[in-house]
Amino acid sequence: MELRRFASFLAVAALAVPATSQDKAAATQASAQTAATPAAKKLEALKARFDKENQAAYDTYVKAKTDEEKQKAIAGMPGKNYLPEIRAIAEEAAGTDTAAQAWIWVLKLGVEPKERQEIVELLLSDHMSSTAMEELANQVAGSVVDQGEERVVEALRAIVDESPHPSARAAALFSLGTVLLDSKDAAHKAEGHACLEAVVTKYAEFSRGDSTYKAAAEGLLFALDHLQIGMTAPDFESVDENGVKWKLSDYKGKVVVVDFWGFW
Repeated sequence: MELRRFASFLAVAALAVPATSQDKAAATQASAQTAATPAAKKLEALKARFDKENQAAYDTYVKAKTDEEKQKAIAGMPGKNYLPEIRAIAEEAAGTDTAAQAWIWVLKLGVEPKERQEIVELLLSDHMSSTAMEELANQVAGSVVDQGEERVVEALRAIVDESPHPSARAAALFSLGTVLLDSKDAAHKAEGHACLEAVVTKYAEFSRGDSTYKAAAEGLLFALDHLQIGMTAPDFESVDENGVKWKLSDYKGKVVVVDFWGFW
């Protein structure tokens, strides 16, 4: 399959529109229909078994007292040994949302670059209407090293342009922005900045893990616009070990070492 090519970000941004009630209703109906199929039930059961094994291995790791016991627990965690069963379900459910979810799981577990490319192309050609495109956008963004920038950018642009689901378009636009910003090409960097700005203005409501795509984009934009080498550091106020308030600007003209730390 030949991936779609687009002339500029302007065409992408024009199509990156927010969700409508019809979009959400259609997605809900499609998910309900898919969940009732035999293949979907097999995938659900497989995920439950995977989670159970993973939790058991984690519990063993936590209780381990020696490095040898910890390594043994890690070795017992489920992973690529599940690939044959997942592929079988994906092939059985070909063309359905269940297949899309299964192929995404295959990508998460890790496969060779050639198979990864084939799976991504299959998802783009046969499963663009699936809500799984949101997860694909996140997966593709991390494969620049083995897939190449051009192929990754084309895949993300295709999702932004063609997915009927705004959450998938939000993920793809955000991922496209981060990939382009890492490019050595100045025009790509400018386009990446524009992508993140579009995420902030068009997709403020969509979640990204425990946060939102908007918050993540705003954080990157702030760093790009205010925290680069040679820029004046943004002023802030804090207190010293004696409880005395101070501002970074109080030390303007002096050599200052700032150590930010915390627990995450």
